[in-house]
Amino acid sequence: MLSKSDYMMFLRHPAWLWIKKHARHLLSPIAPSLQARFDEGHAFEPFAEELFGDLVKLGFSDFSEYQALPARTLEAWRNGANAVAQGRYEDGTITCISDIVSRSGDGYVLTEIKSGTSAKPEHTFDLAFQRVVLEAAGFPIARCEVAHVNRDYVRNGEINPQELVGITDITDAVTEQLEKTRTRIDQALSVVASVTMPDPPPERARLKSYGEWLEIREKLDPPIVQDSIHRLPFTNAEKPPN
Repeated sequence: MLSKSDYMMFLRHPAWLWIKKHARHLLSPIAPSLQARFDEGHAFEPFAEELFGDLVKLGFSDFSEYQALPARTLEAWRNGANAVAQGRYEDGTITCISDIVSRSGDGYVLTEIKSGTSAKPEHTFDLAFQRVVLEAAGFPIARCEVAHVNRDYVRNGEINPQELVGITDITDAVTEQLEKTRTRIDQALSVVASVTMPDPPPERARLKSYGEWLEIREKLDPPIVQDSIHRLPFTNAEKPPN
């Protein structure tokens, strides 16, 4: 299976995904600073979820629950849910867990929760992957949005989720990425299936991941010499692969 996190790893560097699937021992544990960011994001999620009054929240705590999550998600929708948080959707070899999916007319709204103060380019790629999965699974998406912290919010007493949470509609940007996303999914699945690691030079790193990938690359053979051109950050480091 190719998950959303797998796909985003592929966008950062194709070899990164291959290592995750075939040589995971080369990946370092999550750094404390990154874990703190994850924790911060989890702390913000309940406020965004409060915007959906009748939300059915799923999720999982172990692998067996993860495996059962697609069936539990479909069951929630069949039982009349209007919004589902942390449901898992799949089609063939692609799968994702979506922060919130809610009904909207004949379609659905896909909401990604981020603890930053704005929607960022990588959120478009993230939501495009989710949209491909959900629509293939039978959930037509009418709108894609990012729920983030309202930078102008000033707390006065109890936190007001309606004021704390800002919503940015990025449907158009996601729509523009759909065909490229389907192509990249096929490329990522080819990487997963390959017995050979893709070309690993750091200049292929994207989405501001040059420094992180360089640390991984230095564990591979042959080593990069100190004055190698491969140590020069690439000018297109914020862009995804073609």
